[in-house]
Amino acid sequence: AEGRIRYKETLIFPRYHQFEAVTTMMDAVREEGPGHQYLIQHSAGSGKTYTIAWTAHELIRMRKPEGEPSFDSVIVVTDRTVLDAQLQEAIRQIEHQQGVVSAIDRESSSLPKSQQLAKALLDGTPIIVVTLQTFPYALEAILTEKSLRNKNFGVIMDEAHNSQTGSTAGKLRQALALDSSEELASLTPDELLEKLQSVRGLPRNVSHFAFTATPKHATLMLFGRPLDPVKPVSKENPPVPFHLYTMQQAIEEDFILDVLQNYASYKMALRIGETFVQQNQRVDAKYAKRALARWLSLHPTNIAQKVELIIEHFRKNVAHLLGHQAKAMVVTSSRAAAVKYKLAFDRYVEKKGYQNIRSLVAFSGQILGKEINDDLNHYPDEESFTEENMNPGARGRDLRKVFDTPEYQVMLVANKFQTGFDQPKLVAMYLDKKVSGVEAVQTLSRLNRTFPGKDQTFIIDFANDPEQIVAAFHTYYKNARIADVQDPNVVYDMKARLDDMGIYDAEEVRQFGIAITDPHVTHQQLYQLTQAATDRFNGRMKMLNDAIEVCEREYLMARERGDEVGAEKAEARRSEHTRARDELLVFSQGLGKFVRTYEYVAQLVEFGDPQIEAFAAFSRLVLSHYRLTPQQTKWEVREEGGLLKPIGGDLREGRDRERTYLQELIQRLNEAFGKEISDKDKVAFAVHISEKLRDNRTVMAQVRNNPKEQA
Repeated sequence: AEGRIRYKETLIFPRYHQFEAVTTMMDAVREEGPGHQYLIQHSAGSGKTYTIAWTAHELIRMRKPEGEPSFDSVIVVTDRTVLDAQLQEAIRQIEHQQGVVSAIDRESSSLPKSQQLAKALLDGTPIIVVTLQTFPYALEAILTEKSLRNKNFGVIMDEAHNSQTGSTAGKLRQALALDSSEELASLTPDELLEKLQSVRGLPRNVSHFAFTATPKHATLMLFGRPLDPVKPVSKENPPVPFHLYTMQQAIEEDFILDVLQNYASYKMALRIGETFVQQNQRVDAKYAKRALARWLSLHPTNIAQKVELIIEHFRKNVAHLLGHQAKAMVVTSSRAAAVKYKLAFDRYVEKKGYQNIRSLVAFSGQILGKEINDDLNHYPDEESFTEENMNPGARGRDLRKVFDTPEYQVMLVANKFQTGFDQPKLVAMYLDKKVSGVEAVQTLSRLNRTFPGKDQTFIIDFANDPEQIVAAFHTYYKNARIADVQDPNVVYDMKARLDDMGIYDAEEVRQFGIAITDPHVTHQQLYQLTQAATDRFNGRMKMLNDAIEVCEREYLMARERGDEVGAEKAEARRSEHTRARDELLVFSQGLGKFVRTYEYVAQLVEFGDPQIEAFAAFSRLVLSHYRLTPQQTKWEVREEGGLLKPIGGDLREGRDRERTYLQELIQRLNEAFGKEISDKDKVAFAVHISEKLRDNRTVMAQVRNNPKEQA
């Protein structure tokens, strides 16, 4: 009838590696029961979403011998909202019955997410889909709700993370306070701290099914199984995935494409072009010569030039592929950069009259005009740029689905859609963001999906060293292996270094440990117990900043009156104070590293040490309330042999960062002179430049207050 909606269903058969992974997992679960870990390492683009969906449905259908469900609920944890939507679609395609799948973050409800989760778990909803940010509420409910403690749960993680339960212990203090059992009432503060410490491990009534294409060292330690299951984990008997489907195997079976076949950094392409010109090789037409000359002259240092190169490359090499359905992705370094790219992209296609090339931009939140204004962009400081007003043609629709239409050819992204985004018609990627290790593999793997007629891909990289990109792929081409098991003593090594810095004392931490086990303690009381340490940190930082300013003034005055000895002494004092200030920054960074490392390692071993638990809680509160949070540390990946390194216990040494930057500047200036000038002249000129910079207070302020790369 007119107006009736018609649905078409397609029967999807699993590939062999998907069938094998799901069936062997189910066999193991039936034999082992709940409370075990299953790490599934399947290459990016190998159909992980459907494997997860099949796993979820097999788990809820599994029955004990007496007929009861083996799992009361299965919780599917996704990393981003876009993945949440994709997984829900795949899961719902398998099961059409109402009430089987509940998506906590996406269903409209007047209840907070924590209450929605608790209700779904208490009601026994078969499959519950949550984002990573919401997952701790689920764990908290499983660990604290009395009616859930005797139930069994399956947790499926799309991209396994190294700290799924570690931070939950902090929330259990309130839960313990509500439990009025005589057992808890009779425990000493140390025994209560040990109880808190014990819940950092993986719950025994929860089975974890961790899916990843790029396992980190911590992922293998947490969810892997010993190579020889009858022996303990060791360097010689490392943890390995339960099921493995490598990138090499997926490429050889034509399930995904090898995206490095046509990878080129811009510098590499430039060198090829220069060699071509120098060899005076023939080309077919004058236009080709002019195009090559234009390529060589661009040297894209700003977004407008890169946009010109991207669009012209796409028009000539990509747009006609897949029957004119080919698409491209531009990966930018930030949300502000994505907005700039979109503005420059629209300006260029309008100027050239390219009506058949349209772009979408994907980023979260809003960007203000003052964040993007430069020589090309002039907007009111408070003008707001959002996905909605920068993609008017999308009319509020899901950008994944809009991009799949013939209307749009290029997607400009900032983090969003950089990973976990399946669009098989993607043929080209233009990378203008530093990526390494896991992120490099996940980002470039957006291109590896197959599509009828798709037999090649293009990557032009403006930002990265090709050798590092190849090394990242090499790590996961076959199977990533750990270099050594994680040493739990690293947390004590870190704490010893932090203790020596004298920001807090042992009695303050001891008192804090007693306080957090008191059911009636207030947040304000805990806050006050960390105040002394914070005051010491802030006081020292202010004292050193003031001293550095005094030394800089003395240095400048000594230079003005020609007192080289006085200037040298002032410089020496400034360097000493700068090193001391950087040592304070080492403390704040080290405190953050300790918290993250402890929450991870405490899931691997039972410390039985209430004082280290108290110090972890003390450190976390200091970080959260006084904004001493450092940048996230990156996991180190060894290039040789695909070895993943464990966390080390060392913290870096304090240094005079300003002098370090100037030394690097001198080296770069020396390298710029060429062969005709003597080393003596190079150094003399570079030293002269560095002294001029030292005298410029604005430049020195920029050196001090900006990251190394920007400085």
